[in-house]
Amino acid sequence: MTMQLQGIAIYSNDGERRDVRFDLGRLNIVTGAAKTGKSALLGIVDYCWGREEAVIPGGEIRRAVSWFAVLFDVDGEGVLVARANAPFGPRGSDQIYVERNVDDFPENPDRFVKTETLDGLRSTLSALLGITENLFVPEPGALRVPLEASASQAILFCLQEQDEIANKRQLFHRQGEERLPQAIKDAIPYFVGAIEDDHYLKQRRRQDARARLRRLVRELEEAKALSKDASQTARTLATEARRLGLASGPVPDGVEETRAFLRQASAPRTMSYARSDRAGTDLADLEDSRRKLRGELQEIRNEIRELQRIRMEVSDFEVEGREQEARLVSIGLVNGASGPIDTCPLCAGHLDAPIPAVAELKRSLEGLDLQLATARRDNPRLQKRIAELEERRTAIDGELSAVQTGIQARISQNERLRIEQDQLTEQARLCGRIEYFLENVHAVVEDRTLGMRISRIRAELDELDRALDQGALEERLITALNLIGRDLTDWATELQLEHGDRNVRLDRRHLTIVADTLTGPLPLSQIGSGENWVGYHVATHLALHKLFRARNRPVPAFLMLDQPSQAHYPRDRDVGEIGGVDDEDQVAVARLYRLLWEYCDRLVPNMQIVVTDHVDLMQDWFQDSVQERWRDGIKLVPVPWLKDLD
Repeated sequence: MTMQLQGIAIYSNDGERRDVRFDLGRLNIVTGAAKTGKSALLGIVDYCWGREEAVIPGGEIRRAVSWFAVLFDVDGEGVLVARANAPFGPRGSDQIYVERNVDDFPENPDRFVKTETLDGLRSTLSALLGITENLFVPEPGALRVPLEASASQAILFCLQEQDEIANKRQLFHRQGEERLPQAIKDAIPYFVGAIEDDHYLKQRRRQDARARLRRLVRELEEAKALSKDASQTARTLATEARRLGLASGPVPDGVEETRAFLRQASAPRTMSYARSDRAGTDLADLEDSRRKLRGELQEIRNEIRELQRIRMEVSDFEVEGREQEARLVSIGLVNGASGPIDTCPLCAGHLDAPIPAVAELKRSLEGLDLQLATARRDNPRLQKRIAELEERRTAIDGELSAVQTGIQARISQNERLRIEQDQLTEQARLCGRIEYFLENVHAVVEDRTLGMRISRIRAELDELDRALDQGALEERLITALNLIGRDLTDWATELQLEHGDRNVRLDRRHLTIVADTLTGPLPLSQIGSGENWVGYHVATHLALHKLFRARNRPVPAFLMLDQPSQAHYPRDRDVGEIGGVDDEDQVAVARLYRLLWEYCDRLVPNMQIVVTDHVDLMQDWFQDSVQERWRDGIKLVPVPWLKDLD
């Protein structure tokens, strides 16, 4: 996998685009005056890589830009990552747009919508780099949690800001931030290849194998403990089964025969009450008769209750009807022919309201007589039916009492049934004990493959332990660091750095450079001169990336350096085309840039280096590497964009 930079773009608040292009696999230089935005290029890459902070310098850039974008080349595929500007506050925007298979930047940011979260962006970049599942487990006793190397750590080896490249106490990008130094230390073994790609898988396999081994060893120990008394327990159970009638014949002496005897004794069987010699006396039959009689008795009770309710309603109706008939007849208002309906039959006086016709009253009285006659006729029938049901209820009560007496007699007087009930209970309990014994003891004791399986797992663990041995990992790490140290020493010598002719090495424990001198180890912080600090920073990163590329490690194949000439020229001084400066400074700067050019041209030809600086050397190879020259009003942010802000 090779990931490099095709270009960086910014978009104005009005949607205009300004981009900076880079060549793949070679040195790219952006030179120019101070305060033109050169250093912001590194910040844009860092920002679009998923930094939570808004690391791009404030001021004109933050005011004039709406979106930042980086176009990566991943093995020939264009991958666009755009992130909205966060003009206020220190935190970056969560508006992130990612698109794959892209040929160029879009003309405007109209299609930029949120497609990724910060965590999603980091996961996407890790996948693009080809970072496999990994986990660096600290040494035993360490309090920190294991680290999974990701794109967030990979980028730390690819960026050197202007206040980092000349820092004698901090070697890597963001090394001064909390918790990051330890993250860099823990990530180095994976990125230099000391931890193999399948290391994490082997760790998981070892964890699984250890769990399986613990389980099998526990089963084996249980088997050994059970085997001591399994034979005696089996004979005890067999004797008990024979006593309860679950098996017949003598108890065998052999272990296998005894277990076969127990399996036969605990085999499923139908358990039921024994039937007596005479039909109808069986306890189960009596229970069935009692159940039927109780059901029939309940039905009779319900019918009697319903008939009594009807009889009461008829009786109430008859009483009420008789009272009405008596009132009408007693006053003789309905006798004789029809008279005037407006004359009172008592006093022959005139009535203001006419009374009902006598014929109508007679019809009502005749209907009432008919209903009363019907009620008198039905009442004896109801009483007769109730009497029949009462008689049947009395008979059933007698039968039920006889059946209940028979049941109690069978249970209390029939000794054979009582004994059989107790025996069935004992047999059921014993069968449960036998089944438990056979299931557990047989599954454990009789598994003759336990020892073989344990041996296989132990052999597997031995192999995994050798592959994951911390000592072997340290040896691979030392080998990688030695390779880095060899190249580091060669380039320190070529750059004519102080103590460069000695053995120079990368100290992973303290994240610094150490020169082994005759008087002892000398860390970078004790080596003077800004030229040495810059030189060792550059040489270290070149040595690291040479190993990354040689081992095809999942680290971006680009290195961004901001103002490596600052040890010779002030940061805010634009020297332009070098001339009129001390010869030694000019030679030292040219030597540094020549190493960068040769590094990409022939030493590591698939590596890309992007440098932003003030200097502008006149050599052809340097001029051929210049991608942008920002002087005479040319800046990262076009001047018209700034005028629109006024």
